[in-house]
Amino acid sequence: MLSQKLIDQTLNNFTTHSLLDFVVRPSLPILYFGNLDEYSFSSLKVITVGKNPSNNEFRLNNTDQYSYCRFNKWKPEKGNLIEALNPYIEDKPLSWFSCYEPVLNGMGCSYYPGKIKNRVLHTDICSPIATTPTWSKLTPQQQCVLSKEGNILWNLLIEALQPDIILISVPRQLFLENFDETGKTVITFDTKVDGSKRTEPYRVFEHIKRFKNGKVVKVFFGPPAQTPFGTISSDQKMEVGKSCLQ
Repeated sequence: MLSQKLIDQTLNNFTTHSLLDFVVRPSLPILYFGNLDEYSFSSLKVITVGKNPSNNEFRLNNTDQYSYCRFNKWKPEKGNLIEALNPYIEDKPLSWFSCYEPVLNGMGCSYYPGKIKNRVLHTDICSPIATTPTWSKLTPQQQCVLSKEGNILWNLLIEALQPDIILISVPRQLFLENFDETGKTVITFDTKVDGSKRTEPYRVFEHIKRFKNGKVVKVFFGPPAQTPFGTISSDQKMEVGKSCLQ
């Protein structure tokens, strides 16, 4: 599903930037999170989108030194990227992925193995390279150094993955830089997680993205907080997922 050319481009991009003082060391480029093989066999193909991998992907505790602890099969000299990435969700995934999971479950999808057949991949729109500090704390110049090619790699990746649905919850300006189609509201929430009334309603929008082969993909955008869809409850997230299929 992913060409050797794209894998080589990703590895070359990482090599070019790996010695920058804000890049996590040691680390590897995380082109996607999830099991590519099981995604390819899913009847409904869904990808989620963030900004770039967390520095915590390379340590089990905040006080640990960085290492390949979550990517035990990684062999830098071999560049075995797919082999290293595919076991991630079954091994030691960050709890961060639980933020998207209720929305995915509402679609009949999941990052995790089990009863739900459709397996999801997570991707990062700015860069496949983990940074310290995190993306929002980098300077605009530092972000530009990574995102110029990182965004190109992301677009090549999603063209290769050919998803049916893209689910994204990133800062709105970043979203608008990549998806310029006029969106329509698919669901609105007037209450917060605690049940109190919102000052402004929370809206999830449907946009579209056209691939080079002519495929039209539905893109669902919800505003983030500290985490994707962070200001709505798990039950509301399930409603979002169900609404995306209607």
